[in-house]
Amino acid sequence: MLLLSTLLIIVCFSLNNIVHACSKDPHEGVLVIAAGSFLSASSDQGVNWSPGERKGQMTFNQATCQYEKIVRGLPMNANFEWKVAFNGNWGGDIGCNNGANCVFNSGSSGIVLLIYDPFNRKLTTSPFNDETTAPGGSTSATTPTPAPTCSNPYQNRIVRASGNYQTELGSTAPWLATEAHSLMTFDATSCLYILTLSGLTPNKAYEWKVTFDNSWSNSLGCGNGGDCKFSTNAAGAIELIFDPISKQLSNRPVTTVCGNEQCELGETCRTCLIDCGECPPAVCGDGKCEDAETCESCSSDCGKCPVCGDGTCQSNENYQTCSQDCPNELSGCEIFREDSCQSGSQSNANPGADAKRWQTPKPGTKDYRPSYQDYHTLVGYTDIIYTDTDRRTADVCLETKHRYSDTVKLTYFFDGVAQENKCKRYTSSYTNILQAVVTGNDGSTLELPDIDFAWNARPIASRSGDYRNGQKGGVAEMFGWPHNDIKEECEFLGKAGYLGVKLFPVHEQLMSTQPFEDAMNPWYFMYQPVSYKLDGRMGTREELRDLINTCRGYGVRVYIDAVLNHFTGAGNDMNQHRNPNGCVKWGNKTSSAPPERQSPFYTHAYTYQYNPNTGKSPSNEFPGAAIGPEDFHCDRVLGSWSDLFILNNGWLVGLTDLDTSRDYVRERQAAYIVDMLSLGASGFRIDAAKHMSPEDISAIMKKVQRKMGGTLPDDFFVWLEVLTGGEAGVIWQGPSWYGTMFENILKKDLGSNSEVDKIKMWDGLYPKEPFNNPTVSRHRVVIQNDDHDQQNPGSSSRDMANAGCVLVKNCPVAEHRNFEIRLFTNPNGAQNNNDDWPIRFILSSYYHTHGDLGIPDGKSSCDLCTVTCTTCRKSVPYIKAHDRMACAYAGNGYTHTHRDIAVINAMRLWMHLTPVSGASLGIGHCG
Repeated sequence: MLLLSTLLIIVCFSLNNIVHACSKDPHEGVLVIAAGSFLSASSDQGVNWSPGERKGQMTFNQATCQYEKIVRGLPMNANFEWKVAFNGNWGGDIGCNNGANCVFNSGSSGIVLLIYDPFNRKLTTSPFNDETTAPGGSTSATTPTPAPTCSNPYQNRIVRASGNYQTELGSTAPWLATEAHSLMTFDATSCLYILTLSGLTPNKAYEWKVTFDNSWSNSLGCGNGGDCKFSTNAAGAIELIFDPISKQLSNRPVTTVCGNEQCELGETCRTCLIDCGECPPAVCGDGKCEDAETCESCSSDCGKCPVCGDGTCQSNENYQTCSQDCPNELSGCEIFREDSCQSGSQSNANPGADAKRWQTPKPGTKDYRPSYQDYHTLVGYTDIIYTDTDRRTADVCLETKHRYSDTVKLTYFFDGVAQENKCKRYTSSYTNILQAVVTGNDGSTLELPDIDFAWNARPIASRSGDYRNGQKGGVAEMFGWPHNDIKEECEFLGKAGYLGVKLFPVHEQLMSTQPFEDAMNPWYFMYQPVSYKLDGRMGTREELRDLINTCRGYGVRVYIDAVLNHFTGAGNDMNQHRNPNGCVKWGNKTSSAPPERQSPFYTHAYTYQYNPNTGKSPSNEFPGAAIGPEDFHCDRVLGSWSDLFILNNGWLVGLTDLDTSRDYVRERQAAYIVDMLSLGASGFRIDAAKHMSPEDISAIMKKVQRKMGGTLPDDFFVWLEVLTGGEAGVIWQGPSWYGTMFENILKKDLGSNSEVDKIKMWDGLYPKEPFNNPTVSRHRVVIQNDDHDQQNPGSSSRDMANAGCVLVKNCPVAEHRNFEIRLFTNPNGAQNNNDDWPIRFILSSYYHTHGDLGIPDGKSSCDLCTVTCTTCRKSVPYIKAHDRMACAYAGNGYTHTHRDIAVINAMRLWMHLTPVSGASLGIGHCG
C-alpha cells in the first residue's frame, strides 16, 4: 500500500469534469488583484487600473487550482482589458502577449469569470452566468445547471494543435497542420477547444501552435505569435487548450488516480504498477525511447539532451531561446504571418505590435549605414506650428520617440544652441534654414532634415488674369520630369499663363537594383514612400526648394502629389524575403535619397528571419518618418470595392496601409504637409484618397489648418483622388461618403465654406460622365483629359469612351489636341464655363518608346541592374526633359503637351488673357 499512501488529494472541477491535483498555492499570503478597465463599469464599482483595489481581489480555488474573480453587472457585449497585480504594486504584474493588457468581452450576460493560473502564469476568461457552477463547486441556483451558450467563431473550421511533439505520436514530421491525431475538439460546456495528449516523453518540454483548415495561414501562438510551450507530467500526458474568444492558448496537467484498478489515460506501467501491471524491461539501443529511458540514460534511443550552446538546435530550442545553436529563420519555406488581421472586424494593428519597433541595426553591426543614425533607439520629426494667420511667427517643436524614454534625458539643439525644451519660437526676422539635432544622455543622436519657414519662400510674382488668388487656372502636370528640368521650364510656364505646375511625389521613395515586370524602377515606385523626407527620385530637398522659389518668381505656383494612405508595398524593404510557395527568395531594396541620407524601412510580409535587433519577427516600421508598427492597419487583402470597411482598411495591392484614425499618424502627416507648405508649395493631390475615410482626411486637414495659424493659405487647395468605378453608389450618392456627408464633416472641422472649398475632388468622371457626381459642387471638382494612371498598360480605371483619349496609347495628335482645347473652351457638362471646375489639368508626360513602365530620367536603365538582370528587358535611356526649343507632340522623348500653342491660347481665353504667339514664347518654329 506504499503507492496508495503517496496519492495526491484529488478534487473535481465541475465545469469541465476534469480531475486536477493542486500543489501548494505559490502566492499564499500574497494579495492578488485583477486590475483593469472593467471595475468601474461592474457592480463592484471599483477603481479602474488600481493594483491595490480590493474590489478586484482574486481568490484561490482549490478545486480548479486557479485564482478566480467573478465580475458582474458589466454592459453587455463590451470589450475590457485587465492584468494581474500583486500586493498593491505594478512591479511583477502579469498580462498577455509579453505583458500587454489582456482583452475580454462581457458577452450577452454581462458576467465574466476572470482566471489566473499561478502555475503557468496564464490569464484567461470564461463566460459566466448566475446559473453556472460557481468557483469551488457550489451553484447559486437550485435548479439544474443549463449548458452555457458558447460563441464559437471557429465553428465549421478544422482546428489542430500542431507542434514538435507530433513525431513522438507517429507523425512523419513535426509541426504538421494536417495531422489527424492533433485535431482539437470543441467542448460546449467549457466553450474551449481541447486536445488531450498521452504517450509523450515524461517531464519533457514541447512547443505548439493552433492551425486552421490544414494550413499555417493565420495560425495562432503565444507572445506575439511565437511558439507556446508545455511540459508533460510524469506520465507523459498533457491537455492543450485553445480559447476561441480570447484566442489564448494554454495547457493544464492531466492527473490520474493510481490505485483505482484502471490504467487511465496518462498512466503507464512505470507510473502506476498497481493499475497497469509490470513493464517489459527497457533495452537501450533498440531504437525506442521507452518510459524508463531519457536522453541522459540512453542518448542512442532518446537523442542528445538539449543544451543551449552545444551546437545543435533541438526541438525545444529556436533562435529566440538559443541563438547560439539555432538559425535566425523559420524552417522550410515558412514565413511570419503575425501582422495579419485576427478577425473580420479588426482594423488596428495586432496587440503587442509596438514591441517590434526598433529594427534598425546599431552602429558597428551588420547592415548598418551612417545614414541610419541612431534610429535603433531614437527617431523623430519637426513640427512647425505658425502662431497666427499672417504666418510671421512659428513654434518649432522636435517630436521624438526614444526606446528608453523612461530613463533617457534628451537635449534639443537649434542651430547648435542646446535647451531642455523641445520647442522654440522663431519670427520672420530669422532668414536662415534652421538646423536641429536631438541628443540623449545615452549617447544617441538624431539629426533632422532642414527646417524652412513660409516667410522665407519667394513671393509669388503678380500676373494679370482671372487667377482668383490661386483658386482658378490651368495646371501643367510634369510626369517624369526631374526637379531641375521643371525649374528650367518655370519661365515658359509663367509666360504661357499657367496657374501652376504639379510635381509627382517628392518624398523619399522606393528604389531597387532588381527589375520589376522586366523594367528597372517602374514609375509606380514613386508612390511607395520610404519616409517623409523630401529626397525623392526626381530630386533632393535642396533642388525642390530651388524649383519652388524659381517658379514662384515667375508667378507659377507649385503643387505636389502627396501619399498619405500607405508606405511601401509589403515585401519591398530592407529585409530578406521568400515566397512560401517554392521558397524563391529576394533581397532588400534601397531608396531615392542620396546615400548619405537614405533611410531604413521594414515590412512584415514574406519574411522568415527574426530581426537581430529586437529578437522578434519583422514588422512595419519606417524610422525616417518616425512611423512604427502600431501605426498601421493589420494586414488585410483589399478584396472588395463596395465594402466601405475593406475599402478603407484593406491593403491596396499589398501596400502597407497606415491607420489614419490614429491621432499620432494624423499629426505626423499634417507636419509633413506643413513642411512642404513652408518650402513654398501651394497645394497637393492626395493619392488613393478613397482608401482613407472622410473623417480621417478632414481631421488631417484640420490639423494642417491649425499648424498654419488657424486658416489655410488663401491660394491653398488640395484635390483628392477619389476615382469612381463600380463603387460609385456608396461613394457619391445621397448623403454617403464623399458627397454631402464629407462636406458636412469638413464644415464642422474647418469652420467655414471658404475653407471647405479648398478641399476639392478629382473623381475621374470627366469627360464622359461629369453628371454622375451630383452631390459635390462643381467649384470643388477638378477635371482633366488623360492622366498618368491611364498610361499604364491595361489600365481601365477611367472610361472616357469617345469623349477623351490617352496620348501615349496611340491617340492621334489632332484628336488629343482637340480634347485638350475643349477642356478649356467647352468641357462636357459645363453649365457656366467661367466658374465650373475652376482647376483644370494638362498632363505633360513622355512617350513609351522604350517600354511602358520605366521613366527616361536615367534611373530606369538596365545598366543599373545588379540582381536577376536577364529579366531586365525594358531599359529606358536618359532623355533630358527640359528643352527650351521643344515643341508639343514631337512623337518621341517627352510629350511637352503643355507647350502646344493652340492649347495654351484656349487656356488663356478661359483665364481672360490675350492670345500669345509661339515666337513670344521662344518656340516660333513650332507649327
